Amino acid sequence: MLIALITTAEEGHGPEEATNPILPFLPEMFYGVIFFAILYFLVRYVFLPSVQGVREERAGQIQADLDAADAARAEAVNAAAEAQDHLAGAKAQAAAIIDEARAEAAAERQRLVSQAESEVVTLREGVMAEVEAERSGAMAAIQPQVADLAATTASRVMNRPVDSATAASIVNRFLSNPN
Repeated sequence: MLIALITTAEEGHGPEEATNPILPFLPEMFYGVIFFAILYFLVRYVFLPSVQGVREERAGQIQADLDAADAARAEAVNAAAEAQDHLAGAKAQAAAIIDEARAEAAAERQRLVSQAESEVVTLREGVMAEVEAERSGAMAAIQPQVADLAATTASRVMNRPVDSATAASIVNRFLSNPN
């Protein structure tokens, strides 16, 4: 357009022939249409396919990344669920082991208590036998002295002599059955 103005000014067209500066000349329109068609075909068939290919490749890469992320998320969820199941199994196994150990400990405790009680009974019987033996021995040891003392006491109380053999039989009968 600028060229058309300059050309018009050089040709000497005066002010009497006023041309519209906005309307292009026919040759300028022809060259514009040719360059526009060339540019259109270049963009449409050369530049646009490569841009669309890159765009589709990028979209495919993004979709692949999204799919991989979804797969990784699903795998993580499965791994977490599997870990929870494994943990629950381990907890159940630990609880079973603890219960078994408690049962064994209770049985062992009961066995030890029974053994201790039987030892206590045995020791008590042994001690009671020793006490009885000591008591019998002590009674046997003091029986003659008690018989003499009883005979002397009875003689003094009754003011007559009491036979030691009679006093000994009475003391033996009394000490044998104290009730």
